[in-house]
Amino acid sequence: MKLDQIISFLETNSIPFQVNSTNTITSYKPASLKNVIENGIYFIMGDINISNINNSIIFTSEAKNESINATNISISVTNPQLTHYKLCGVFAEKRKANIHETAIIDKDAVIGNNVYIGPYCVLEKCVIGDNVVLNSHVVIYNNTEINDKVFIDSNSCIGASGLAWIWDEDGNRIMQPQLGGVIVEADCHIATDVTIVKGSLSENTWIGKGTVIAHGTKIGHGAQVGTNVHMANNVSLAGNAEIGDRTFLGSASIISSNIKIPHNTIVGAGAMVNKNFDEEFCTLAGIPAKVLKRENYKNKPKGAPKPFN
Repeated sequence: MKLDQIISFLETNSIPFQVNSTNTITSYKPASLKNVIENGIYFIMGDINISNINNSIIFTSEAKNESINATNISISVTNPQLTHYKLCGVFAEKRKANIHETAIIDKDAVIGNNVYIGPYCVLEKCVIGDNVVLNSHVVIYNNTEINDKVFIDSNSCIGASGLAWIWDEDGNRIMQPQLGGVIVEADCHIATDVTIVKGSLSENTWIGKGTVIAHGTKIGHGAQVGTNVHMANNVSLAGNAEIGDRTFLGSASIISSNIKIPHNTIVGAGAMVNKNFDEEFCTLAGIPAKVLKRENYKNKPKGAPKPFN
């Protein structure tokens, strides 16, 4: 992407900017400070050593940044990180609509428009919305509804049966049948090896709009997950837990059954939440979890985006 294309992107997306160069020859691509390359597109915020960046574009919040050497092009914007993320989206791989010949799809499944279904996917009687991407080996069980623009990565399973049982008078295990379903709202991103268990009886397990679920996370029967929730890798969400909107669940955190987490909560990595909390904008940590911080939107936490308020 050349500078004039980047400028056009900023103008199209109504992002105010100031640029210090008119070079339109070189092509640039997104890059990370973890692996610096020439002709990269970077963003900087705060006091960061960027002396090793050359011949690149750098988004900055300062109209004039003395730390940027003359070989680079600086573009000042209000939020460099947000601008960088939006621009990187232009480079993201986009699947073309296709149903792979190895996919197994129930005759009563409802498939929307512009859907990609990858190799060896299995779809039972379910509903798939428009612009959905299912990468290889995804399994979608009966009574599952996947809404528009949901992305599900390989080896994830939506609508599996959970385990609920009691002992009878003779010490035999009596299983409760699993008869419910799963609803995944629009714009969700579900990574690899995620399992979402269906509701046990008349309820549905519910995943709210815009939620992102990282690799290896397991969600129990009847759980209710709000909008724009983030679950990091290997989160365990027990049956009928309720997660408030815009909550961030750290890696390997555990939420016990029937526990309610308020909106805008951060749960630290490895924490175990076994009681209800009522106050929003708190950070919980520890085993068992306790309130570590209040008004968590005032500062950016380590390893998580700054809460939206």
